[in-house]
Amino acid sequence: MNIRAFTALLIASFLSLPAAQAQLRRPGIVTIKKEDRTTSRLTKEEGAIYLEGMVVNEIVVRVSTAAPAYSTLSAERWLGNIRPNQNAVLLAVSEKAYRIRAKAKQGQIAGWVSKGAIEGLPEDFEANLKVFHDRYVFVRELIDNHQVALGMTLDEVVSSIGPPDKRVSRVTGERRTDTLEFIAYERIPRTVVSYDSFGVPFNTTTYIEVESGRVTIELENDTVTTIEESEGVDLAQNGGALVVVPPPVCLF
Repeated sequence: MNIRAFTALLIASFLSLPAAQAQLRRPGIVTIKKEDRTTSRLTKEEGAIYLEGMVVNEIVVRVSTAAPAYSTLSAERWLGNIRPNQNAVLLAVSEKAYRIRAKAKQGQIAGWVSKGAIEGLPEDFEANLKVFHDRYVFVRELIDNHQVALGMTLDEVVSSIGPPDKRVSRVTGERRTDTLEFIAYERIPRTVVSYDSFGVPFNTTTYIEVESGRVTIELENDTVTTIEESEGVDLAQNGGALVVVPPPVCLF
């Protein structure tokens, strides 16, 4: 292949790059790689709340009495008997039973056991867990759509639209305030004429980044209180309706 043919092939390959490369460097504001929340192959029971991926730290409970453990809520398959007087990790909650990971005679197993065999949870734990789960689902949808809303925490904002370009924090005796600034950049194509070693002209396209908008988010005590968007940026994507996330719930 001669130089001219190689040059023509290289130019054709470059010009056929996908259009996505000409989009915003931050679609919406920023593109981030989300964590894989589909790694668990566990078949989930309808109506049960699973804690995996929802809580940061494992919830430890106490097995007070020996209890049979089953693979499903309908007790279709017996897995073994959970030994008494040991700590266990709470995996899921339903109206009928708890799913835990603990030691049995056969070794460590994970299965559904009677609630009466478990202790160490606050009296209002299940009611708080329902509120916690509803908020989690609501916020996950916002994050998946790269949106922010009043009431979100700092970690949730960063998970949704990435780290800020600028951050100013202030701590006093009674409160902490944070001001986050995000800048959106649009990639603008620029085509210039170049010449190969034989003097043959060809077009070269490069992209320059131009600021297309800014978003300023203010938080007080780790809660979003103000969202200010410049023209050309829309984090709400909800027709202008005000979205407010319920405050975080403490399970313990």
